Amino acid sequence: MTIRKAYVDTSGGQVHFRHIAGGPGLPVVFLHRTPASSASFEGMLAALGGERPCFAFDTPGFGGSFDPPGQPAILDYRDWLADALTGVGLTRFHLYGHHTGTHIATELAAAWPDRVASLMLNGMAYLTADERAAFRNMVAPAQPPDPDGHYLQPLWQLVKSLFPVWDAGLVHREFTAALRAQAGRDQAFRAIWDQDFVAVLKRVRCPVLATTAEDDFFLPYLERIKSSHPHARTVVTGRAKVATPELDTARGTAVVREFIADVEAGRLSGSAP
Repeated sequence: MTIRKAYVDTSGGQVHFRHIAGGPGLPVVFLHRTPASSASFEGMLAALGGERPCFAFDTPGFGGSFDPPGQPAILDYRDWLADALTGVGLTRFHLYGHHTGTHIATELAAAWPDRVASLMLNGMAYLTADERAAFRNMVAPAQPPDPDGHYLQPLWQLVKSLFPVWDAGLVHREFTAALRAQAGRDQAFRAIWDQDFVAVLKRVRCPVLATTAEDDFFLPYLERIKSSHPHARTVVTGRAKVATPELDTARGTAVVREFIADVEAGRLSGSAP
């Protein structure tokens, strides 16, 4: 089946997305990490295509979506993506967020309990306020372009370090995505460090899947999810660092497929209000 690309209007500007047709199951919506785009989900879309409709959106500031002015808050990203979901006619769906996408997805699930059937989170910054401040200080802002292009080599090395194996196509794609999102990645990082993700996740009532790669730097925080959200299903996948959708596609898709099947069969429930 063919993965198609399109745009949808939102209150902030046009949002770009990829989508693939599917069977009668509820649609699945994918939100990507920083500094990637919806392209990171092409493997999962292809694997699930035919079973249910699938949509992967470019966060504003990334991929083909519009560039937000100023410094957006996490609720701005939530509202822009909410506009996009409504604009393509999605009234009820499963929602999958990856790294930065987990922050936006959780806000959507908390705000739309009647529309989000389940929430799947891959690589969660389940952090205290002090830890968020530490991450803010640790993640350096994007270096601006210079006449001799010296900013390119450190960015290349950083991007390459995010993956456990050398994959020329994947590293190149992430590198070019980072170049495109010169402002967008700083905006997104500032927004998520300002968000109290722990408090927002407590407001989510639908079934929750929390997963991470075994070598993801957010793996240690999965234990906090287990303790704080005993209703959530937790899964550790293979070695892929931040690239689970691309490097562990088969396993990641299998985990999603099994979780959604259990949700739709009524074998899983969310937390009590």
